[in-house]
Amino acid sequence: MKHTQHKDTHKQTIRGMVVPAQWDDRFEVTGILVACHDEREIKVENLESFPNLKDMSQREALFTGVISKSDNSESILLESYTPINDGEE
Repeated sequence: MKHTQHKDTHKQTIRGMVVPAQWDDRFEVTGILVACHDEREIKVENLESFPNLKDMSQREALFTGVISKSDNSESILLESYTPINDGEE
């Protein structure tokens, strides 16, 4: 099977934990990952459109957007997110 740089994209809602992944020289968060229960880590592509995500570190939420898969990494172009309150399922 020939390996190509094909990107697989699809719209999806995922549930996961907000995890800071990058910081600038003032230790401000500049990158966010969504850590899912099945050990997937999905990078948020458009964090600048959702600056409040930076305040949600270690909180769980539902994220909806277009997920792109490329080689062994995944990212999401976020359209919306809904925080999940502790104790709710």
